[in-house]
Amino acid sequence: MSKKFAVLGSPISHSLSPAIHAAAYAVMQEDWVYERFQVEKKDLSDFLLKSEGSFAGFSVTMPLKERAFELAAVADEISSITKTTNTLVWSGEKWHGSNTDVFGVSKSLAANVPGNVESVLILGSGATAVSAFTAVSQSFPSSKVFLHARNLKKVSELLKFSKALGLRARRARFLKSRMLNADVVISTLPSGVLNLVAANFSGLKKFKPRGTLLDVAYNPWPSDIAKVWSASGSLVISGKEMLIWQALAQIRIFKSGDVQLPLHNEDRVLEAMRAAAQQ
Repeated sequence: MSKKFAVLGSPISHSLSPAIHAAAYAVMQEDWVYERFQVEKKDLSDFLLKSEGSFAGFSVTMPLKERAFELAAVADEISSITKTTNTLVWSGEKWHGSNTDVFGVSKSLAANVPGNVESVLILGSGATAVSAFTAVSQSFPSSKVFLHARNLKKVSELLKFSKALGLRARRARFLKSRMLNADVVISTLPSGVLNLVAANFSGLKKFKPRGTLLDVAYNPWPSDIAKVWSASGSLVISGKEMLIWQALAQIRIFKSGDVQLPLHNEDRVLEAMRAAAQQ
């Protein structure tokens, strides 16, 4: 049965989601179409109203995730916790919202980071940072978590949120030191924001960060900070990895409505998605 899906956001031209989803659908032998639309936050409500019945679901990216949560008539548990939604499915009567970003962060870390994590640094204060905190609470609940962001109001809100998750979190006052000494650094910042920090690190005679870097921004890739980190011999996880895992969870929802139910031939689907992300 033919179905239509799309990714919504602004900007959206750089998104790898259409290629990744198309590759997955081909392996699944589904006659599904996946498009992209640039949609501003103020226009999302009207866009969804006009899409009822013609689209089966949407992937939602920045800056629409909080608004998508507000507009969804039904929210899954993770969306309800984070107040952010990156997946919308039309039930025939209403929009159902899910958050697969937490799944994406958790799976990316689980595949690359050993279990003994004492400290985590999260950079940024947007919707993806909220999902990162939630993923850390699931993956490394006993770790100390530090947050660095410019928006002090959002920092305060995120620290309260992290406390509700049971995390020990505080504001990071010395960014470079925290980046060097954390077991895991998760950057949810837009592409290019860390370029100056990367330039400063590259000028050091001895630069050897202790931990693993997950840089959610993937365009361009590798980012400047990823290049410097990798050159030091420390592990870097590409934002493409998170993108692939959260997309896989979306496709599970699109297929069966159950994020926990693996796809048929899921290993082959993942392989095709990874290949598409590298093109």
